[in-house]
Amino acid sequence: MGPYFFVDDSGRHVTVNGDRYRAMIMDYFRPELECMELDSRWFQQDGATSHTAHVTIDLLKNKFDDRVTSRNGPVDWPPRSCDLTL
Repeated sequence: MGPYFFVDDSGRHVTVNGDRYRAMIMDYFRPELECMELDSRWFQQDGATSHTAHVTIDLLKNKFDDRVTSRNGPVDWPPRSCDLTL
């Protein structure tokens, strides 16, 4: 899966907010995951505010169950950690 760029309808780059991030998960990320075996895969993200809203975490938990490493997630993001290996 390659990078995803957040742009508006005219192609200009925009700031990522919770609504845009969740739309990207639903419209781009989840369809890409459909052909992958996810039973043992983990999802990890940083503590950006748009990533850690409870509605966003719930959306990710629907796909990854308790295998989400994120602030406010089932596995809390370790602050200032140089080693994020689970």
